Amino acid sequence: MKKMFNFDYFNIWKEIGYFYLVKAVFRKEKINVCEKRILIINPCIIGDFAASVPAIADFIQRNKDKKIDLIVSAPLKTLAEKIKGIEKVYTTQSVSKISYEKIILLRATGEVYDFLKKVSACGVQTNGWTFIWYAFHLLMSLLLRRAPKQWRVVNFEMLGGAPRNISFDEMFKLGPEDYKSANKVIIHTGASWPMMHWEKEKWVELLRKINTFGTFEFIFVGAAKDSEDYEYISSNLPFEIHSVISKIDLLELMLLLRSADYFIGIDSGPANLAHLAKLRSIVIFGPGPHMFVSDDTNDIIIDKSNGRGLYQRFFLKKKGFIQMISSEEVFQAFIKLYRK
Repeated sequence: MKKMFNFDYFNIWKEIGYFYLVKAVFRKEKINVCEKRILIINPCIIGDFAASVPAIADFIQRNKDKKIDLIVSAPLKTLAEKIKGIEKVYTTQSVSKISYEKIILLRATGEVYDFLKKVSACGVQTNGWTFIWYAFHLLMSLLLRRAPKQWRVVNFEMLGGAPRNISFDEMFKLGPEDYKSANKVIIHTGASWPMMHWEKEKWVELLRKINTFGTFEFIFVGAAKDSEDYEYISSNLPFEIHSVISKIDLLELMLLLRSADYFIGIDSGPANLAHLAKLRSIVIFGPGPHMFVSDDTNDIIIDKSNGRGLYQRFFLKKKGFIQMISSEEVFQAFIKLYRK
């Protein structure tokens, strides 16, 4: 059943209830002194986190008189610790007993009950109505075939800021000692949902074409499930490619993206991190709505859905929008990006 229905994308609707359950539980907490410390709760997947970082950085810059702590999902911790101005980074399993002036929820999950027992605050901002509005906005965007408001913009609004471009160096505190590798083209093929997976055979064709165009080093990134793609692609190419799949954490991935020349991949968490790293990118899209589009006009998106895809977003179909994209189209996009 799970292979026929996209449960991952459905999670955004599941979170709505948690926002209000969290607030109901938290009202029981009372403290007498409000410390100048704010906790931002943001346990989410990679792509959502990458889209939220500019808004978090902007919030820190607007609240320099406050200490800002952050709760993230465990895989995000090492990267989150490099955000400028963040005092402490916790996972949902590692929160210490501490008091806050305010707690702000950007995301809510079933795990929030455990760490709410360990913290107290003078106030809590759940952003529940914003989340409800955005969930239905995404649904209507699919039905009306319109581009949705970007999740990056919504995060600015939840944190009380105005959307703006923030440079990488404003967001992260990374020095020369952090950089260990200098690489060229970063490739990410993986997708948790088949309707967003571009065929392995097309990746082989694409890399063959790029390799004849010039001299490039191809580095594959992703999770363990992406190893199957890499093994097939590498075994069908007459030249060497490389993989750091499941070998590096998110901080090391960000450093790799920051030191690379190009990114080519599907709409995913690594693609969002590439946008955050200001890495020139080509992103291959499946069904809409497309809530993670780069705000850099130099980047290229390849999309056949035209904002459509309600059925394909949730249900398996034999031939989807992403399968309509040819290796030649992506190759021509790469030439365009290269010549820029």
